[in-house]
Amino acid sequence: MARALAAAALLALWLPPAARAAPAATQPASSNAELSFAENVYVKLSGACRAIVDLRYSSQKDQGELVKSMKIVQLVGSELRTFPIDSAYRSLTSTLSFDISKQTKVIIHGFNDNAQSEVPLELARAYGEKNMFNVLLVDAEELLNKWYPLSVHNARAAARRLANLLANLEQHGAAAADLHLLGVSLGAHVAGWAGKYFRLYKGRKLGRITGLDPAGPCFTHAYSDQRLDRHDAEYVDVIHSNRLVQGVIEPLGHADYYLNGGGPHQPGCAAPSCSHLRAAQAYAESVRSPRAFVAVRCADWQHFLHNSCGTDYSVMGYGSSFTTRGQFYLRTNPDPPYGMGMNGTVYKDKVKSTTQKWMEQLNLIK
Repeated sequence: MARALAAAALLALWLPPAARAAPAATQPASSNAELSFAENVYVKLSGACRAIVDLRYSSQKDQGELVKSMKIVQLVGSELRTFPIDSAYRSLTSTLSFDISKQTKVIIHGFNDNAQSEVPLELARAYGEKNMFNVLLVDAEELLNKWYPLSVHNARAAARRLANLLANLEQHGAAAADLHLLGVSLGAHVAGWAGKYFRLYKGRKLGRITGLDPAGPCFTHAYSDQRLDRHDAEYVDVIHSNRLVQGVIEPLGHADYYLNGGGPHQPGCAAPSCSHLRAAQAYAESVRSPRAFVAVRCADWQHFLHNSCGTDYSVMGYGSSFTTRGQFYLRTNPDPPYGMGMNGTVYKDKVKSTTQKWMEQLNLIK
């Protein structure tokens, strides 16, 4: 990803402004005047990344063989059953293991990952332990393990194929309102595009999409048709944990939750990848402990640090209410269990760290 961003930065220097602009659609919420220096740089790099995708891959349409490499992994008890995407519908509906009366949880991995890596499996197992859901994982490893801009391009094809499967499952009897997609990083935007295609195919929305630190490069300050958006499902909730590095910097959902301000650094993490995956880890914990993560609605992280947020609270993760709207902040522990309950809604340490003061002086954070 670092190599892709370096190339994007160089491209941004010579691309004309028109080439950097996104197609007409719902515009990003924040203007560049409201952003810090670091955020402005990140926005430009993200725009350059989109330009690379458009210039190099927009004419590349033949992804059929790659799409056929997709798999659906079904968790039944402790057993993982893997089906090629082209036979997944027949395999799922020919047995009693897929129950159309239950909600269906569909977990989508991120860039350079696969369905059976630690984080997606942990999410699946947390749901599987409840014995009340259909639990599916999407494996799009062959599409999402390329050079990052090419993986971004392939993600839309993966989403289109997933939406086709979901539309068929709905035709079989599964209710659209019971379909819940959970996307990790780049997988969050796959979920968003799948929601868009599902609505195109069926004329109605999926029930819920959860974005777990949606990928930032190529997507930050993109237009709504180029990323996960709150219109992609009846309820879209987003957890931010690594903004300004691997995660988007702006709110995308009906409800956006910011772990420890949304990052870029999470307590207990040394590497950016640790902070990036903390959103998914926290969500998995919330499935097992639904009241572990309580957040408070707030104007921004600075208001949270001064305990100036009011009393509009919301449960984050598994128990998040479909009526929740706005931006919510919370603290977490550096080690499992991460959830702090109501204690996470109050900032008790009023002494700023040396790192925080240094970042503020350099205008890296506001």
